[in-house]
Amino acid sequence: MATVEVVPFEDEHAPAVARLATAVQWPSLTDPDVVTRVCTAPGAVSYVALDASHGLVGWAQALTDGELQAHLSFLAVLPDHRRRGIGMLLTVATFQATGAKRVDLVTDGAAAGFYVRLPHTRLEGYRLYPGGAEAT
Repeated sequence: MATVEVVPFEDEHAPAVARLATAVQWPSLTDPDVVTRVCTAPGAVSYVALDASHGLVGWAQALTDGELQAHLSFLAVLPDHRRRGIGMLLTVATFQATGAKRVDLVTDGAAAGFYVRLPHTRLEGYRLYPGGAEAT
């Protein structure tokens, strides 16, 4: 396996993150301009995983108050690069960079097996759509 480097997001990574979002079927993040705004928003911390032979293979983004609380908003790894520790590297790097003491997240059942391996407390949660229309 090639070495993967986890580095802070830079604007030049946006097209590759958009391609990753397409690969994992996240249609709201397939525009590089949207990706750039999401990754550089106030309070956002974003990291990418780069593989020397495959380019960008993973991405994570969290929102934080910089003190107590963070929310892991996005974590994606290309399907053919999963189960290699990339998601864990991205999660740890992103969490450490937030400066927060804890991180919350929302996930579907498919990814629960990944997160349950981390020290955690399971809480009930909701994804709200105040405007009325569901967005992905």
